[in-house]
Amino acid sequence: MPMEHPVRIDGPPTAAPELAAIRLIALLPQGWKADLIGCSGPTAAIILTVPDGMEPSGVNATVDEILSHSALRGWTRAPRTT
Repeated sequence: MPMEHPVRIDGPPTAAPELAAIRLIALLPQGWKADLIGCSGPTAAIILTVPDGMEPSGVNATVDEILSHSALRGWTRAPRTT
């Protein structure tokens, strides 16, 4: 069964989080799905649905790798606040 993994990304103060979320979603591995939960200021909140058995650390590593893409320069994965 696929697992849901919440992710927040933060960017520069004048950045467009909606555009960054679309770019991140476009670069997700095949078989991953995403739902944009919302955007506020320079932050986008996304729920990723990943294949069963994927550890959170692996999801985070994949998101960090995607955020290193030149189209997402200046964006970082925000730490979880729960």
